[in-house]
Amino acid sequence: MIIDAVYTSIKVVLISLIITLGISIVAIKILTRKTTKFKKIIETFIILPMFIPPSAIGYLILIICGKNGPIGKILNENFNTSIIFTLSAAVIAAVIVTLPIMYQSIKVAVLSVDKDVKDAARAGGASEFQVFIKIILPLSRRGILTGILLSFARAFGEFGATILVAGNIPGKTQTLPMSMYYAIENNNNKEAVTILIIVFIIAVFLMSLYSYLINKED
Repeated sequence: MIIDAVYTSIKVVLISLIITLGISIVAIKILTRKTTKFKKIIETFIILPMFIPPSAIGYLILIICGKNGPIGKILNENFNTSIIFTLSAAVIAAVIVTLPIMYQSIKVAVLSVDKDVKDAARAGGASEFQVFIKIILPLSRRGILTGILLSFARAFGEFGATILVAGNIPGKTQTLPMSMYYAIENNNNKEAVTILIIVFIIAVFLMSLYSYLINKED
């Protein structure tokens, strides 16, 4: 059961990281342009989940993606399928709660890139897309790696939103936090302690990587 929970957690985290990283990079490319309309509104929606309790986020996903929700109803009527209580729901929850962290980490790094370097590339004939891909993103690699690491940690420990939308189905949607909750609820102290040790090992590893990135000299 623990191995299944570890596997499910890693799968949810990796899928959500890929999605969140992609959304963040595209959003930053668009929103860092001065001519972009509705910039503050879009950024508000991206960052807002950071200030909302996970349980409220989970309930919001239920409202939207449940069988009677706008998205859930379309999926149910046209494809005879449901997102709720599936791995997809866990991924959606992870994406929503980690997007603000990823976005902010990368945005700070992107905005800190020296303007003279960007102007020199433009003067050399590089397009704005080339400047972003070949100059800005490589020089923002530390911020990107930090965003990935912090988002990994956040997604790995996600509980509140996930339990509402994905449930606690062993071998299907049960992640490590869910597995620990289940073990404690059933007075299975041995399993709970085992999970606790695994979580601490992963946490120490992630913290060490984070400290290395923060203190690493260019």
